[in-house]
Amino acid sequence: MSASCAAVCSATMIKSRVASSKSAASRPTGGRCAVAARASSNRGDLRSSSPADEAEAVRGRRAVLVDSAALLAAAAAFPAIADDETAPAPETAPAPPAPPAPPPKRAVAMSAPVSQPVMAYQFSYPSETSNGDAIKWATSRVRETYSSAEPMSPDARQRIVYELISFKGPLTGTVTVGPAPPKLAKVDPKDWKPRQVAEGVLADRATGRIATGQKVSLAEVESAKKESIDGTDYVYYEYISQGSPNLQEREATTFRHSLGVTAIRGDYLYTCTFSSPESFWDINADGFESAVRSFRLTPPNKKKYREPGNEGLLPPLPF
Repeated sequence: MSASCAAVCSATMIKSRVASSKSAASRPTGGRCAVAARASSNRGDLRSSSPADEAEAVRGRRAVLVDSAALLAAAAAFPAIADDETAPAPETAPAPPAPPAPPPKRAVAMSAPVSQPVMAYQFSYPSETSNGDAIKWATSRVRETYSSAEPMSPDARQRIVYELISFKGPLTGTVTVGPAPPKLAKVDPKDWKPRQVAEGVLADRATGRIATGQKVSLAEVESAKKESIDGTDYVYYEYISQGSPNLQEREATTFRHSLGVTAIRGDYLYTCTFSSPESFWDINADGFESAVRSFRLTPPNKKKYREPGNEGLLPPLPF
């Protein structure tokens, strides 16, 4: 029970006691009158009073003492009640300041668009890492037609039509073109699933085979999704593949982390891929993401465009 409730209860008890005492004192009782008469006639002889009168007197004195004690307790409690009512509410500790918001992610600088009108595609590549360090790319291969491009595997299905390399890593960026892989050739392109496209493209460029002669990809697809942009389907995917030892990673088993995008035009798939060793992935992931997002199949120019597998005998016109 709180101090305020205790004080109120004490005050109520005091009022009831005082009222009962007053009513008892105002009633004419025979015992008290007799005591007063005997006291006036013989004040020195206390033994002349009866035991009932003495008990009544003791009870009266006890009641007075109890009432006095209650009054003192109430007098001591009332200032405390007043202090509780007037005291200001305790101040709460101020809330800790919110942590500062993380700085916005720095945009990675990109190159000017690389445009190839003969095969009707374009893309950009990162010119620096997310740390701001410059990436020195070298164009190692450019082929204007599918038939003139070097194959990626013995069956010569997928061919490299554009290749970039940075020796620090090394980092690579490639554009490859090839027909639909066997896993997808018998399925309507509208029913192709993003992961099926990614796994089919990676298996088609692999050199490993099982006993039946079927190609086996050593890459593991982490994620894949499809988006339709300007009427063309683009499949974006991320994968990890087994690499080979290099100056940066001398272990027997190394891994490369890659981002790729595959677009469909007619019977051929156009794939743009950027790859780095796993140890260089964190500082290059943002730039690679921007690079694969920049890849587009452009509207064919009737004078310059050569359809893969049907380039004709005449070279493309220079204007």
